[in-house]
Amino acid sequence: MAEQTCMVCGKAFEADKGMKWNHAGAWYVFNDMGCRNRFIGNPDKYLEAKAAN
Repeated sequence: MAEQTCMVCGKAFEADKGMKWNHAGAWYVFNDMGCRNRFIGNPDKYLEAKAAN
């Protein structure tokens, strides 16, 4: 699978090895469990930053 960049930590990782989470009907993939948990704690922070880019 393709490499992508984690929206939480900014690290590149292989998407098929990342941690997945469904938020508001959309699936997101993160570098690791820590990034996934940070997203779960404050999804608006990361989604707003992603939208600004």
